[in-house]
Amino acid sequence: MYGNNSQIVRRCMEKRSDYWREVPPFDSAYNFKWQPFSKGFRFEQLSDSQRQMFNHFEFHAEITTKDGLLKNMLEYTQRKKLCVFDYVPLTFAIDLDEEARIPEHEKFIQCYNIIDSAIKSTEKDEPASSVLTRINTKLQSITFVKDKRGTRAKICETHFAGKNLWILKPTGLNRGRGVSVFDSLEKFKALIREYSEGVPDEGQTVSPILPIEEADSGGMSNLGNLPSVIKTRTFVIQKYVERPLLIHERKFDIRCWVLVTQEMKLYWFKEGYIRTSSSSFTMDSSTISKRDIHLTNNAVQKYCDSYGRFEEGNQLSFPQFQVRDFASKTHIGIPEHNIPGEARGCAERSRSTDEGYGSNVHASCIILKSAQIVGEKEVEHRRALLLL
Repeated sequence: MYGNNSQIVRRCMEKRSDYWREVPPFDSAYNFKWQPFSKGFRFEQLSDSQRQMFNHFEFHAEITTKDGLLKNMLEYTQRKKLCVFDYVPLTFAIDLDEEARIPEHEKFIQCYNIIDSAIKSTEKDEPASSVLTRINTKLQSITFVKDKRGTRAKICETHFAGKNLWILKPTGLNRGRGVSVFDSLEKFKALIREYSEGVPDEGQTVSPILPIEEADSGGMSNLGNLPSVIKTRTFVIQKYVERPLLIHERKFDIRCWVLVTQEMKLYWFKEGYIRTSSSSFTMDSSTISKRDIHLTNNAVQKYCDSYGRFEEGNQLSFPQFQVRDFASKTHIGIPEHNIPGEARGCAERSRSTDEGYGSNVHASCIILKSAQIVGEKEVEHRRALLLL
């Protein structure tokens, strides 16, 4: 057994040694198989007569890659007559090798220019909400999903505070790898060019390079530590949340896990935790490239000089969050039995892939998927937001 969190899984099974014993990887008479990615696995060989379980769906890219998830959520919310951008920020999926995706690249540039023009024409003392109203009116011309209705682009109030900030993410990587914040088209084009040619993954080591669709199946912490080069031509471009909810002026997110079965049943693991940034939040142009401000991934924060200064390991359990003064100052609470109701969006995004899997979900497959939730500032209430 190897792969992401394999040692935890191993320990749990060893405590049940009366029921489980480990067999060699090549033994086909197994009951449970755990590995970090599904490449090379023969799903059609899963036994119908013997109970066998594997920790990946055959077409898991529908939910484990950022562009696959966006595609399914767009289609799902269309069918349900919902707006996907009530669940995720305004997002564009870009594939430089697929002609059909070129319009997405153009849509993003059009959207950026609309925001840029509105900001430049802002009158003295004009509130950001008024500027955003003008922006959203013009964004109505940008649509997603090819049907008569079409989801129209929009930006929520908490995503705009007078800036034109965006975040670029390679579609199939995890741990914050390759994620960059930018505020100009020149920087956007430079990032696309750099990642297309390949850039060193500075300050981090990861497992042997895998095809990008496999890399997001989990952290490859148990496969070795080889220097990595980030090289990809597929990205999502997402509107940056310019008014995030903060803990002592620092960004945070809520990390949770969901187990999805072959029947598309979801089991929420209630013992998640809060991940914090090491530095005070700012959108000053001189700090855009400082990942310790904008990304709360532990794989990013652990390289910061102030890592662990405020919270051990930059993490808080839900009970720790409740007993300290954070909860009262941020006006949010985390009940023991659930994450705040807005986290239902996680269930929506998992259900959105149901038809994407279709009849190809084998009866012996499960998937354990983490969810990253950030808070947004709002005038009258707080809400949670799922990031791709």
